[in-house]
Parts: sequence; C-alpha cells; structure tokens
Amino acid sequence: MKKTIVAVDPCDYEIRGLYRFASLKPTCTLPEEVAGVWPENPRLLMIAADPDDDTFIENLGMDFCSALTKADIPVGELRILQRETENVAKPLVEGADVIVLADGNDTKRQAFFEAIDLPALLQNAKEDAVLIALDEQALATAGC
Repeated sequence: MKKTIVAVDPCDYEIRGLYRFASLKPTCTLPEEVAGVWPENPRLLMIAADPDDDTFIENLGMDFCSALTKADIPVGELRILQRETENVAKPLVEGADVIVLADGNDTKRQAFFEAIDLPALLQNAKEDAVLIALDEQALATAGC
C-alpha cells in the first residue's frame, strides 16, 4: 500500500425532503492526507463490515464517494465487496486503486474478513493503492 489512513466518521449529512446529501466534515483531514497520493479517477472498493446488509454498505459507498467528490477528490468508479460479491473478492481487491474498510459490526466484520482472507488479499493489492479505514478496528481486523 502506498498510504494507510484512518478516517473515523468522516461524513456530515444534510437531509432535504426525501434526499440525503453527504459531505466531508470540516474537521476531516482526509483531503490533506490523500494530497499527492490520490490516484487519478480511481476505482474505489468499499469493503463491508456487515456483508449481508446490502442497503447500508451500498449507501455508505455512494455517500462516501459523493463526499469525496464534493471535496475535489475524484472517484472514477465504485465497487462494493459484500456477501453477493465475495466470490470475486480477489479481482476486486487487486483492481482497486483505493480500498475503504467500512465501520460497523465488529463481529460480523471479523467473520467476513476471515471468510475472504482479507489480510492475504491486501498483500496482493496494488503497490500504489490507498487504504482508508473508517475505524481503527477495521485496520486491526484486516491485519494492518
């Protein structure tokens, strides 16, 4: 990995009617931390903490990408690693330019990371990939 970053609870949300809009919190240092290492239009892979909660992880991925884009940190493509995509975990991790470890259920996350052998997968990630954990426990569970 080129850089590993912990960005705990990085997003603020604004609710307007039925819509929710995400942006990075003013206190979030992610823009400064990725300066100089962020790939051009990266393929971002969001890895679920609860692999069976499709709605949560897909919304989290889209919200995070939207917040990054608003902060002038471009995202070219979003992919999600969850239960229904675990059979292609290896190519998803190997093809990602940015890997984001979701926050959430520690017990389910540990079981999922073990089931896909995430520590081994991360060893085969791109050398210049950026790893972002949305909580400290995600890094520990991923073996980082």
